[in-house]
Amino acid sequence: MSFEVETKDILGRVGRIYTRSGVLETPNIFPVIDIKKQELKLDVVKKYFNNIITNSYFIYNIYKSVVSIKNLLGWDGILMTDSGAYQLMRYGTIDVDPDDILKYQAEIGSDIGVMLDLPMDSEESYFGALIKVEETLRRAQRAAELREELGGMLLVGPIQGGVYKDLVARSARRMTSLPFDIYAIGSPTTLLEEYRFDEILDIVLTAKLNMRREAPLHLFGAGHPLILPFAVAAGIDLFDSASYILYARDDRIMLRDRTIRLEDVKTDYLPCSTKLCNKQVSELKEMDKMERTQLIAEHNLAVLREEILEVRQRIYEGTLWEYLEEKARAHRSLYSSLHLLRKFTKLVEEYDPVTHPEASGLLFFSDTALGRPEPYRHRARMRYNYDAPPKQIAIFLKATSKPYNRSWEYIFLNKILICREKIHIFFIDEIFGVVPEEIAEVYPLSQHESWGLLENIYNDILEISRKYQYVIIYGLNIKSKNIINVNKLEEIPRYIRSICSNGTLLS
Repeated sequence: MSFEVETKDILGRVGRIYTRSGVLETPNIFPVIDIKKQELKLDVVKKYFNNIITNSYFIYNIYKSVVSIKNLLGWDGILMTDSGAYQLMRYGTIDVDPDDILKYQAEIGSDIGVMLDLPMDSEESYFGALIKVEETLRRAQRAAELREELGGMLLVGPIQGGVYKDLVARSARRMTSLPFDIYAIGSPTTLLEEYRFDEILDIVLTAKLNMRREAPLHLFGAGHPLILPFAVAAGIDLFDSASYILYARDDRIMLRDRTIRLEDVKTDYLPCSTKLCNKQVSELKEMDKMERTQLIAEHNLAVLREEILEVRQRIYEGTLWEYLEEKARAHRSLYSSLHLLRKFTKLVEEYDPVTHPEASGLLFFSDTALGRPEPYRHRARMRYNYDAPPKQIAIFLKATSKPYNRSWEYIFLNKILICREKIHIFFIDEIFGVVPEEIAEVYPLSQHESWGLLENIYNDILEISRKYQYVIIYGLNIKSKNIINVNKLEEIPRYIRSICSNGTLLS
């Protein structure tokens, strides 16, 4: 298996996974196909996605022999099969051996197969979750040993642990030490059903923190436009979901930022532009139930595809974070998710590319943007890579305009200061902290806006100030024995003259 990453933003990746039936672009979602009850024809699904997932356990139970799954479905695209783990969680037991169902997936022609793991819901006890994690890992070891018998089928290793982060971390470390092609996170379905997206992302990021960096990562059961960009930003490459048809059966219509019930629509037309939305709402309500279900299901697929394409484009542009900011106001748990990313800032910074060729505009920092990787990266570089010039005096300047080295305060000081060769000027930035004058125009240190947010930059200033004999600060008040605070810019030259003339700092 080869996974080629073309471009990245935050932890999101646009890439290609090579299967024996073609190239799978990421991020991507696999619509779930139910061979027992599939209202939407596959030629309709094919208009939106060239990749689907179906349940091999159902096929195993129905046919009791090897069949060609693609001939059975009439499908020539990429096909992924699940092993029956959801049925195992729902009913407690299934009548199939883990080795047999894995080999069966390869024999029926699946391009991507999933080992039979032991999933869990959010109500699982810790002890029960621990047992399931250990048994899943035992089965994973056996599945890895069977790789040579799978005939080129890509193999998925599920990471389990439920809501218990220590178990998720443990499972991620051990599962990704085994030679699977793709790894997956079995998120508790109840979290998805209750829109507890922030808890799901906490699980995803915990797994990402403890797994192999280069491996593709799948999130089971996630299929709503609200969570897709956040999950991609957290490192998810692939999804699967039956949401498009489950919602349609219940007359629920997906939009990019919410779900609406047909019965609650008060306007004549839906606020969208698919085939469904061209019909009057009154006509939809009077339509035959099956016909309406098919129409809504196709609409939902179209919305999911649109969301996936939007996320890919955002990654190319380097504006995925800005897109998350837009979406975060749609639901409380999404707003919490952006704050949650601050807990994983170091991880985000490690994955996020240093430069985004397509991104050149202003960065905007609100209360939810402080977890962005750029400020963390700058501060880390200042701490570990920056060598302060060996000068006698440091001036920390809170300038009022950007770029800082063109601000009137900086120009004013350069005109009136004596002993300039002994002085190094640092700017105080609300987001990035300390910005040396020699890199003040480097993107994005001056190319950003914020709304009066002031991070705790006092430690940053104190750390650099220790390298200088004399320190003058304008715009902030920091108490330290070698620091003098000034309230007026015109006061600075007086202190500089005292140092240069007498070698002492006026009290």
